[in-house]
Amino acid sequence: MIEKFKEMVVRNGGQVVEQLPEDPSLYRIISPFGVAENGAVWIGEKEYKPDLFLAERVGVVVESLVASMEEGLARIDSPGLFMAGPSKTADVESFLVFGAHGPMELLVELKLPFFTPES
Repeated sequence: MIEKFKEMVVRNGGQVVEQLPEDPSLYRIISPFGVAENGAVWIGEKEYKPDLFLAERVGVVVESLVASMEEGLARIDSPGLFMAGPSKTADVESFLVFGAHGPMELLVELKLPFFTPES
């Protein structure tokens, strides 16, 4: 499940890191769980502040993983959002823009014991 989650985070345009860098420009947040089937991370109202949507770089520490969206939806107990990679949009002429309505960069750290360099 860990490999699938990492694969999907990268496919969505994010990065999986062993440890989030100590960088003041990085907005740090904790996610109670990530979803392996699509690489999304859940950010509930307990975890986020409105300025999350102004950040260009977001670093998420994921505390656990679930295999599917169905399992993830069953764990939700408050309003929130799923984030699955940096924001991107394109117009009719295929002009791709990053960061249009969300972060330009998403870094994901899997909290131990879930992450090992070999996994």
